[in-house]
Order: sequence, then C-alpha cells, then structure tokens
Amino acid sequence: MTRLFSKLTQASGLAVVAIATIQMLSATAASAEDMYGAISTDEDGKWGYTYNYPTRAQAEASSLKECGETGCVVRVWFKNACGAVAENDKVIGWGWSKNEAEAKAQAISSCGGGDCEITTWACTER
Repeated sequence: MTRLFSKLTQASGLAVVAIATIQMLSATAASAEDMYGAISTDEDGKWGYTYNYPTRAQAEASSLKECGETGCVVRVWFKNACGAVAENDKVIGWGWSKNEAEAKAQAISSCGGGDCEITTWACTER
C-alpha cells in the first residue's frame, strides 16, 4: 500500500511539472508571435503608420485610417522589422529591413537619393 501511495505521489508530481512546462512553453510561443506594421501616404505628404499588429491586413487598414485621406495608399508593410518612407518634391520611396537604419537607407535609395528625406518610419517590437 505504501509503495502504491509513493508511486501515485510521484506520478502526481510529474503531472504538475508537465503542466507547468506546457504553460511556460505556451507563454513563450505567444510572446514570439509575428508583429506587423505598415506605412501609408498620399501624394500631398500626409502619412499614417502602425506597428505591432497581429496581421498584415490589420496593420495596413490601421495605417490607412491614420493617414486619414481617401488618396492614401500603403507604401510599405513589414513583419518583425522596420519600414520607412522618404520623399522629395517629385518622388516617394520606401523600404523595410530588420533594423531602422537599413530601412531608412533603402527608402532614401528607392526615392533616388539626393534631396530625398525620411518623412516617416516605424519598427515592430520583434
């Protein structure tokens, strides 16, 4: 009887450890979910940006809403990264990368360099 009680106690302890491990792994997986961002602009210089959304569609819709104009379009979206938009009087350029500096450099480059300037940028937390 004592041996049976000991085995039951041991099994209960293992079950508690297994449940705690599963909960910890679930929390880690939840915190590792992808995060999306987007930047929208119009031709007149208005812009909207969003970051840390669970889906691309939500990030894009929110950036369009932030831009607030019917002429706004999504210029760039990004996942677990950064996005940037650069402009001059004639051209709008955009880029994305895993870090802010590279996203800005890509935006300047796609705008044509020269007198292009970063007008907006954003990064997700992942």
